[in-house]
Amino acid sequence: MSLADVPRGALSAGAFLRPARATVGDSSPGKCPFPHQTSDSLQAWLEGGLQCAAGKREFRLGRYQVSRVRTGRDYALAMAEFRGHVAEHSKTGFLAIFADETRCDSVADELKLLGAAMRDAGMTDDPDGLVAGKTLATAMEVACPVTGKDTIYEFFSVAFCRNAANPRDPLYDPSLSAPFLAVNTTSDAFAFARVVQDQAMRVWGRPVYEMKHDRDAVELLFRRCVTAWQNMSITTITNYSRVAIDPARGVHLSEDRQRWFAAHNDPVFAELKKCPFQHEMPVTYAARLTAKWSANLFDGKPYEPSRDGQSGGTPIAGGGFEDGFEVEGLSGELFQF
Repeated sequence: MSLADVPRGALSAGAFLRPARATVGDSSPGKCPFPHQTSDSLQAWLEGGLQCAAGKREFRLGRYQVSRVRTGRDYALAMAEFRGHVAEHSKTGFLAIFADETRCDSVADELKLLGAAMRDAGMTDDPDGLVAGKTLATAMEVACPVTGKDTIYEFFSVAFCRNAANPRDPLYDPSLSAPFLAVNTTSDAFAFARVVQDQAMRVWGRPVYEMKHDRDAVELLFRRCVTAWQNMSITTITNYSRVAIDPARGVHLSEDRQRWFAAHNDPVFAELKKCPFQHEMPVTYAARLTAKWSANLFDGKPYEPSRDGQSGGTPIAGGGFEDGFEVEGLSGELFQF
């Protein structure tokens, strides 16, 4: 079957964003070792606080591992479990919620706790550098959902803090806030590959790598998945922009929808100083990624995902917040097919 054979409307934006099944909530087994309010705050955050459209989708599909941990050793064990889930394509994201019995009064103190936990987990030997702008990347070799070939994807861990939602905190950044202390680990490249896989199964009932006889159909699917991923990113950025009390600390789109701006560099683990950065949108990086997939599937070229989607932002020259930094205007229009 080619895309031309699909009933009209089956590949609408809504069809791309609609999950095949809904299993909301905590994916971790067993009893919660923390008070019940932790589970309550997670559920409330998923329903009303989480602004990431792609993240919400993965939670609805039951593809997010949630682990509650007390120590770095707990985190290391949970990360090992996540590796296994990624290898079998059952999970795409990992949220580790830390016991924060000290209830830190600032983002800086929360980050120091998380940096120490990452050291104890064996994830870094430089916790001070980790919370001051270094990335925390975990390489995982897994069968690519699109090409079917063993591929090394990098998963990046990012700190989320309670006090990041406090506009009086010097490190206020609502897009890096949660009602609990946590570390979130994802790979944009792998998550996008899962979106492509989902839609291939929905349309053809088979993965992309079994459709190598129809390059036109595959590349049309790629283009429409890029559009869907772009629209999810636009929704996410628009949502976070609206909840920012200080607009300079919100996230914003460029007028041409090619870039997005934030008060942080994505995907570094954490920063102790806020500075504006610009990043690529999916219409740029996801299109580049699909071109690599196409070249691998149809031209036999080697495929390396590199860090598409999470390659790090570019600092904006002279863009210190103390200088009244502003970004280009934001429009609510979405990319359309």
